[in-house]
Amino acid sequence: MIQKKYYRVFFLAFIYFCSFNMFVSNVFAAKNNQTCEITNTNINCLNIPSSEVMKIKLLNDPYRMQIKFKNKLIIKKNKIKNSQFIKSVRVNQFSKAKTNLVIEFKKPTIISDIKYYKINNQSISLNMYFSNTSEVNYAIAKHALHKNEGDIFSLKNDINISSKNVDLPVIKKQNFNKINQRKNYVVFIDPGHGGKDPGAIGQLGSLEKNITLKASILLAKALRKNKKINPILSRNKDIYLSLRKRTLLAKQSKADIFVSIHADSSKNKKAKGISVFSLSDKASDKEALLLAKRENEVDIMFNNNEKIKDPLIYGTLIKMFQREAMNDSAFLAKNILSNLEKTKLAVNRGHRFAGFTVLKSYDIPSVLIEIGFLSNKQEEKKLLNSKYLNELSKSLAIAIENYFENNEN
Repeated sequence: MIQKKYYRVFFLAFIYFCSFNMFVSNVFAAKNNQTCEITNTNINCLNIPSSEVMKIKLLNDPYRMQIKFKNKLIIKKNKIKNSQFIKSVRVNQFSKAKTNLVIEFKKPTIISDIKYYKINNQSISLNMYFSNTSEVNYAIAKHALHKNEGDIFSLKNDINISSKNVDLPVIKKQNFNKINQRKNYVVFIDPGHGGKDPGAIGQLGSLEKNITLKASILLAKALRKNKKINPILSRNKDIYLSLRKRTLLAKQSKADIFVSIHADSSKNKKAKGISVFSLSDKASDKEALLLAKRENEVDIMFNNNEKIKDPLIYGTLIKMFQREAMNDSAFLAKNILSNLEKTKLAVNRGHRFAGFTVLKSYDIPSVLIEIGFLSNKQEEKKLLNSKYLNELSKSLAIAIENYFENNEN
């Protein structure tokens, strides 16, 4: 009897001790107002220590988001009511110092925007907003976070790309045989237009689809001379490919870079020269905006049966993941323009930016090269000249080699 009473007293004391610890811990957190409030549309974290380490992970079956906090926080979830995003919320406290928040979603959902405020040197506030997305985009975001090790604070780094012309670096051709890190590189070359889509039509009657195909075949031929480069063409004959199909083929080919070849057209018959475009949410100029709009509308004009879904999530996650590919695209554009500048083959119209659909691969450095103006009769004659196209292709091949060399160094 005495022994049973002893155990009972011990058990009650143990419960009291645990409860007291939890109470003290919660009071400490409350005093510092370190809270995360979950609402129907977002997560608001207040007075988070600047030393906080937050890791985010997206999971499947069911769709859910896991956020790990290094510090202990009070999680408030009383403002969730008939949310279009959230199915349930649970909080796991694995230790006195760590908090694990799991949000289960009704369907694929991501954090599409993050607002970050510094209150003082000791604390910050963070607002993260939910957005429904497709299964494909959810998978992209999941992979993006995995690659970034789920570091939330680094997601705030926005893409910062100037819309001005790029100052060309001096890049010398090096011995490509010195590169031993990779057996070969895959260069995906995409001749613009094709089949039922002729592209621009020149004053002499030439079709953009034929000129881009010829230039692309010559570029592939020039690159094949380098044993470390494997060029792959999206098309080697006059066939139609949707813009989405081209980017899909590039991914299936495991391309290291994507090069799309086009010929330009302008109301200004005197317009001439070569432009190299890389992706940006904002066009560098009105002309670039109109050009991208015209090129992107091709799928709607010639492929009415295909449902067009933009593979990009215009939110912080994909911007974070795209940053490296976009920076590499800009570097590739610099190499191309630098080499063309030295050859003096054509007027350099600079590095420009626009939202071309074919450049929207989230992990492949991609450029679109407008090799001349078919609306300018003199340039059209040059583009119909096999010798000129051959020289131009050699110059582009050297620029691509330089890009790989400099990326390895």
